[in-house]
Amino acid sequence: MFPLLPVTASSSHFGKEFITSFMQNGNPRTVQAGDLKLLITGYAPNTSVTISMKQPAVRVAATVNAGQMMSVKIPPEAEMIGSSIFDNTLKVQADKDISILSLSYKPHTASTTIVYPVTSLGTEYYVVTPNVGTDQYREFAIIAWAEPTSVDVYLRGEVAFQGKTHPRGSNLTIVLQPYQAVQLQSSMDLSGTKIVSQKPVAVYSGHTCIARQIHCDHVSEQLLPLSSWGTNFIIPSLPLNTEYDIVFVSTSRKTRVDTRIGDSKSSRNLPAPRAVLYGIQGKSAMSLSASAGIQVTFFCDGGTHGTLKYDPFFMTIPDISSYCRVYHIYGHDQFENYALIIAKTLETSGITMDKRPLRNLQWNLVAGTEYSWASHSLGHGYRIHIIEHASSPFGLLSVGVGNHKAYGSPAVCAPGNNNNNNNNNNNNNNN
Repeated sequence: MFPLLPVTASSSHFGKEFITSFMQNGNPRTVQAGDLKLLITGYAPNTSVTISMKQPAVRVAATVNAGQMMSVKIPPEAEMIGSSIFDNTLKVQADKDISILSLSYKPHTASTTIVYPVTSLGTEYYVVTPNVGTDQYREFAIIAWAEPTSVDVYLRGEVAFQGKTHPRGSNLTIVLQPYQAVQLQSSMDLSGTKIVSQKPVAVYSGHTCIARQIHCDHVSEQLLPLSSWGTNFIIPSLPLNTEYDIVFVSTSRKTRVDTRIGDSKSSRNLPAPRAVLYGIQGKSAMSLSASAGIQVTFFCDGGTHGTLKYDPFFMTIPDISSYCRVYHIYGHDQFENYALIIAKTLETSGITMDKRPLRNLQWNLVAGTEYSWASHSLGHGYRIHIIEHASSPFGLLSVGVGNHKAYGSPAVCAPGNNNNNNNNNNNNNNN
């Protein structure tokens, strides 16, 4: 039996104020300027939205309606280059709830991430940076909200910052003014780096361009604070010809983690702070249960899919307690787009897309749980869909592959439907 523990706090995908930035995507000396976008979804009529940046000075005002998605092109100067403090962060404000998906796209490299509202920010984070098969930079960024804040960074890898080298094991203290950001880069693995701030901050983590099997790809994800970590997770298999992918499990204290893939079970006592790697192969899903809150991220190794040779991607995995009943999911141009659905086995027939039943899905049992998973093709090109269930929360991941590029992120949960009742989240059927 997997133990169930309540989540200490829950994150939300929607709100009225957001802060974000774009980390370095590739080598700026060899890769042309990118296509940076914020995809903003409205949930009420005539929602006024303002996007602003301090340096260079940018201010865009627009209106979005309920169920409408607005694509806002961001100037390339918003990309942060190198290890430094920056004033080119973005502030988004709305008079009614919205949600935001961020897209950083360049030829042969792309990354998407949910942008969480300021109400979901925290003061303690743990960095995870993919650390396999690459010669470019691991990176993370910290963004201050509306108040100045001091940030302590307990480094797990060497970084150069403001003319000094800060070795692994050292404590770097940085003072950020309102809406400032700091980006730190290293050729070493930075996973397990602890970030503690006086005031709430946003934290992004990833890699400038990471390569394993094929070409390199930029990866970036906004991290959740420690207070929003979960204890029960399911990672479905990808609908691709993958050989060996990686699940990173981050801990803040010594934690027992039980995993199961098919008939294979394991239990490990993980040290802290650490990001521990688990391998995942084949077409079986992985389930994890922990004795304390953990952070789970998935790294796809890249590979081939038909005639496509796609690059790696990186995405956070939501815990079961954060599953929702209604999602918005986006398809993107120049990609084959997929929805990965994790639902209670007895409720799979109730899943709909754009108000129509999703028929002919091949559902696969998640061993030892009451859940099953399936993949559904969203086709090629830009599209927005609503995937929902009338009564039962479920998980939804958005992934896409193209020639020499790929992306992955959780789908965006719509307001007023998330599952806050942890008693409904039992993933511990008899093993």
